[in-house]
Amino acid sequence: MSNDNKIGQRIALLRKQRGYTQEQISLTLNVTPQAVSKWEKGNALPDTPLLPPLAKVLGTSIDCLLTGDSLMEKVSPYDGDYKKEEYYWGLQHSLLAEQTVKIMQDKANKSLLDIGSGEGRDAIYFAKCGFQVDALEISTPGIKKIRQYSQAAGYEVSILQADMIGYELAVAYDVIYSHGSLQFLPLEQRQNHFDKYKRYTNIGGLNAHLIFVEKPFIKVAPDWEKNEFFYLSGDLAKYYYDWEILWCEEQIVDCNSAGIPHQHAVNSIIARKIERTF
Repeated sequence: MSNDNKIGQRIALLRKQRGYTQEQISLTLNVTPQAVSKWEKGNALPDTPLLPPLAKVLGTSIDCLLTGDSLMEKVSPYDGDYKKEEYYWGLQHSLLAEQTVKIMQDKANKSLLDIGSGEGRDAIYFAKCGFQVDALEISTPGIKKIRQYSQAAGYEVSILQADMIGYELAVAYDVIYSHGSLQFLPLEQRQNHFDKYKRYTNIGGLNAHLIFVEKPFIKVAPDWEKNEFFYLSGDLAKYYYDWEILWCEEQIVDCNSAGIPHQHAVNSIIARKIERTF
């Protein structure tokens, strides 16, 4: 298979994952739908100046489009757990998700991005509560679980298979949400990611996050990965100093992931984007 065909397959795969038609992509890039069709069939390649906006709208990088670093081949540290029949994180939605829903209950046509959706417990809950949900998840077994749970529950979510690291948002949301996934952000990239989440949130919308905080009196969890990085107390409030902080709490929670009882120190925040008049 030629490299052109492989690039075309990646373009088609990412377009479909994001729910775009060929015509929508063509309008965004100011090309014809026939041009997009030729790319996807491997009969032509996008012109070089089109690669940055094409990668952005598809939520990926130029390298991914050109080198074959397929998102489908990315491996999550939870792949093995997600392949099991039972749900690793269970099906009960989180308290943070419930609080987010209460704050946004009067908003119509609300959109939400769930970063690191895992097996979909919060994403499906949000959809049940009237949100249009984009579930961002890298794990193929995790995505299979999301689809399985979505079908069983009868609530639809849009799945975006991508690595949160370097993921380029294409649209603004009413809520950008994460629950225990942002520890995978490299330390040097955190500020840029939080700036991006804030930038792509509608005025009056929320960012809601739960992160893991380092405490000297709590042992590192048995399933903690080498590419996971703790936060410090106060980090979340620092990122949202210029927003209206509706709720910010730090607590110690019990956990049984990996089948071994342990504890985590976690910090949760719900912050609202306000319109500045100065």
